[in-house]
Amino acid sequence: MPDKTPATSPSAPAPAPTLIKGSWEEKLLRGQQLIATQNDDAIPLLQQIIDRLAQMPEAQRHAANRRLDRILFQAITDLVFYQTYHDLYDAALANTALAARLAPPEQARVWQQHYAAILLQAGEQDTAFAQLEQLARTGELTQWHDLTMHALRHNRLDVAERALREAEHVVNRIDAGADEAALRLARGQLAYMKAQVALAQGKVDEALAWAEFAMTTSELFGKNPGFFYVHLVDRGHYDAALKLIRRDQHNPIRASFWGGVAAYRRGEHAQAEAHWRQTLRTELPEEGPVDFLELVMAHYYLGDKEGRGLAMVLDDLRREQEVAFGQMFLAGLGWALRSDPTAAHSNFRLAVMRSKSTASGRLLPRFWWAFCTDLLPAAAQDEYAHYFDTGATQPITHD
Repeated sequence: MPDKTPATSPSAPAPAPTLIKGSWEEKLLRGQQLIATQNDDAIPLLQQIIDRLAQMPEAQRHAANRRLDRILFQAITDLVFYQTYHDLYDAALANTALAARLAPPEQARVWQQHYAAILLQAGEQDTAFAQLEQLARTGELTQWHDLTMHALRHNRLDVAERALREAEHVVNRIDAGADEAALRLARGQLAYMKAQVALAQGKVDEALAWAEFAMTTSELFGKNPGFFYVHLVDRGHYDAALKLIRRDQHNPIRASFWGGVAAYRRGEHAQAEAHWRQTLRTELPEEGPVDFLELVMAHYYLGDKEGRGLAMVLDDLRREQEVAFGQMFLAGLGWALRSDPTAAHSNFRLAVMRSKSTASGRLLPRFWWAFCTDLLPAAAQDEYAHYFDTGATQPITHD
């Protein structure tokens, strides 16, 4: 039986050695401890660290292996996450802009992208998309991809279509004499974007055609049909998804799991169960990433009577210092399946906290909610729906 220890707060500091009182390190640790208990006294403490260190000459911050610089950016990260979680968007944006100004060029772009993510979560879509477009015009094809996917997630097909046109111009300008592998990857990325936009437009056959083009053009997409069929299953286009699932020879765990989901959502429950049992029989790779989501969810769809799926999640949470909201969601769903609402609520709340604080979304994505509607009885769905973007729920508010 898995133990009920919930995932720790995403702001909880790691154990640290005894620090000199009043040192920058000690002040930072105190701020992190206050954040871990959701104490607003963290705000002035961390802001003071940020303001004072930001005023120091760069050479002083970079001395001793960038000691003060690392403290500064950790304080900014912690405070921006806390401010974003508590809807203090103006303050979070100001600190994020400061980080972008002080960071080296390769990190400045990351902070600029995060600035846009905060704007999106705050509901300032037009300003956010203008920022992302500005970044894309000074960057590479990847930035146009990011803009396109952000636009699709926020149901802004107009922005996605405009970004796609610009991305096509970028690919067309690539010199024909460029590295062949890089050229094929760029063409594959463009085809992937076209597939996603076509799917959002309801043009399933066109989306499938672009997916197949990407798979034949680029080795990356050829070895990962799941980049496409997961979206097709999620949107209910099961026949199109199965065409790609059958072609996935490189990811047997992923393919069998999503084949099972497609069958289950078509009402073919016996066939779905066979797929998921195949998922759990598949030998794990000796090296490289494991399809963790698919393994856990296969246990869940099969009932997880022995708690193996949930135990996998809790073990992963204990080992990982940086926990993604998806892991906390899996823990919450695992406890919900075991009819333990206290533990389920605890982990779903932490998942929302992580998602919202990192500007990944005020609620958990609809993609995750679909698993809940598959597996939980109606009463449990009603109990947990407010954590998810179901299309009808209102964002959780905080005192």
